[in-house]
Amino acid sequence: MSEGSTTIDVPSHILDFLSQQQTLTLATASPSAVPRASSFMYVNEGPSLYFWSRATTITARQIQQNPVVAFTIDDYTGDLNQTRGVQGIGECSVLLSGEQIARVADLFGQKFPSLSPGSTMSISFFRINPTELQFIDNTAKGGGATAPSDGTFGAEFHRERSYSVVTDLPMQRAERIIVSLQSIQVPAGETIVRQGAPADKFFILVTGEAEVLHDEGGEQRQIASLTAGQLFGEVAIMREQPRTATVRATTDAKLLALERDEFRDLIAQSLEITPDFDQVIRARLDAQGNR
Repeated sequence: MSEGSTTIDVPSHILDFLSQQQTLTLATASPSAVPRASSFMYVNEGPSLYFWSRATTITARQIQQNPVVAFTIDDYTGDLNQTRGVQGIGECSVLLSGEQIARVADLFGQKFPSLSPGSTMSISFFRINPTELQFIDNTAKGGGATAPSDGTFGAEFHRERSYSVVTDLPMQRAERIIVSLQSIQVPAGETIVRQGAPADKFFILVTGEAEVLHDEGGEQRQIASLTAGQLFGEVAIMREQPRTATVRATTDAKLLALERDEFRDLIAQSLEITPDFDQVIRARLDAQGNR
């Protein structure tokens, strides 16, 4: 393995998948936790991933400020039963060695012979050293979308944890995650959640708009607005406290709702630390200033 690469034991079928794909979606965050997702062409040496970007981009600046990133690499398909992909977390850094830059530029030339990034003086090459890799493969497991008669929408994924720097956790094969989302239609002007009420659901606003209101001495003040694609309700669930604000639809809206216990189970499985779930979640929220 070349200097600076990560020497980790990753199953060969996952390395083959990484070599076959061409693009990754990279998630970065600023020091104040403002997220950003961008897509890049990439090459790999084993599990180490390389991409290039101009040093002036927001992605490059966020990596400099916060090197921890998440990424996904997948086959595009409209059939969830054929879903395959890699999800990972890692540390990202810019390449500084001229020898490493030349080697990675050559890898790009071999994989993308019709692509030329131009002079390497105007771009920066970045390396992602994974600290965790997971492989999603529904092709042989029968996972995918279901539409039960009760009006819920289910998405099932078969996940294999392939590598983790947390050595105390055993490898897991074909882990099954099932999420049941209930579709809800809300007319304009109707309250979706009310301040002080129990936090029993997590919501995704699919279409429409909503306003977030806070009751201060009997008067409601708008503190935020929500548009399609935004999520809400998770903090009250994770902190086990009543709703801290009212959310009301300002237009006709469609939402997907996930029951409290299912949401907590999903997060716990994703963190893979179920016994310490409450302690970890509270610590993370406290670290973010109770947001």
